[in-house]
Amino acid sequence: MSQRASFPVSRLLVAYLVFISAFAPLSTDMYLPALPGMAASLQTTNALTSLTISCFLLAFALSMLIWGPYSDRVGRRPVLLLGSALYVVSSLGIAYARSIEVLLAWRVVQAIGSGGISSMSLAIVKDVMQGSAMTRVVTSIQTFTTLAPMLAPLLGGLLLTVTSWRGIFFCLAGCGLLAGVGGLVLRETIVQRSEGHMFRLLGRIGYVMGQQGFRWLLLVFSAVCMPFMGYLAVSSLIYQDVFQLTPQQFSGFFAVNAAMSLLGPLCYGRWFHMWSDRRFFCCFLGAIAVSGAALICFGHVHPLAFAALCAPIAFCSGATRPRSTVLMLNQLDTDTGTMTALINSGGLLCGSASMFLCTLPFWPDAFWALGGMACVVGLLTLAGWCHVERRGLARLS
Repeated sequence: MSQRASFPVSRLLVAYLVFISAFAPLSTDMYLPALPGMAASLQTTNALTSLTISCFLLAFALSMLIWGPYSDRVGRRPVLLLGSALYVVSSLGIAYARSIEVLLAWRVVQAIGSGGISSMSLAIVKDVMQGSAMTRVVTSIQTFTTLAPMLAPLLGGLLLTVTSWRGIFFCLAGCGLLAGVGGLVLRETIVQRSEGHMFRLLGRIGYVMGQQGFRWLLLVFSAVCMPFMGYLAVSSLIYQDVFQLTPQQFSGFFAVNAAMSLLGPLCYGRWFHMWSDRRFFCCFLGAIAVSGAALICFGHVHPLAFAALCAPIAFCSGATRPRSTVLMLNQLDTDTGTMTALINSGGLLCGSASMFLCTLPFWPDAFWALGGMACVVGLLTLAGWCHVERRGLARLS
């Protein structure tokens, strides 16, 4: 029996993996309701306090490209423990910060620690699971990472009724401590470790990207998240400035589309996992492109029409994540940490790029920005997927 098969996969382990996968949305979204209070407390501008989010996301994405190869060399547990320690210390540093400059510095450290924690989730899944078990757990992880951004601001708002923004970061420090305790209990999962110094380990990124099956799938499926991330960037402008909705009405419409993103992985696990790869990806990527074209034509008619046309984009983006992640993980039998780092970073960096592109002034309006993004990305990813399948460039299920 293989080492992977002999590792005890319990519900507690799955719950732990789901928990550590959500550190990025917890760290960025839980304190969103407190941003105005932070600006007032630190006597700074709203722009600088908002910078704490973009700095975190950039450092988080880049740090995973280091943590992944490093974990292939030293193991998953040391990375979990070191990442958790950095996260706890930095969260406490933020809670005690008395200036925005100090807070931003600690946020970078917190992002690096969070990258070490979160990047180990998929790596451990690949270490100890395969087949349908891997698919089920990846679906659970993807579902919760979609749910976390919806729940985190609500939790942050509740905490603000009993504490200040500093109390939220004390709470996040507790989350880091819990991740560290789990890392202490966890048995090492890696089967075969990489060898060599750090620069050689970073070179494994080039090796993994040199595998055409993984490279093509990473390019295609990292781009799939771009339309939904674009929606996050422009939805407030459209609902409140164009349709003149109140913040409370905007929250209701936003929650509906966020729920559609959550429903996607749930429906995949219930029904769509039985579809063939060809049928599944052609239908769902094509639906994103069609929805984008419809948004350009009809999105401006009414807020209900806009919400209804955005719903397929959110649903399809969420539904494709579990299967695409499993396909990418199955492309190589080695360098698991490096693979998972690239998977996590690729989606995050593409999503960040789409948020920036949708806010550029060359679009006729926000409907064209979001609809054009969805239409172009849907068509390009569909073409990329068909190319991969037709040429047999990747291992497919």
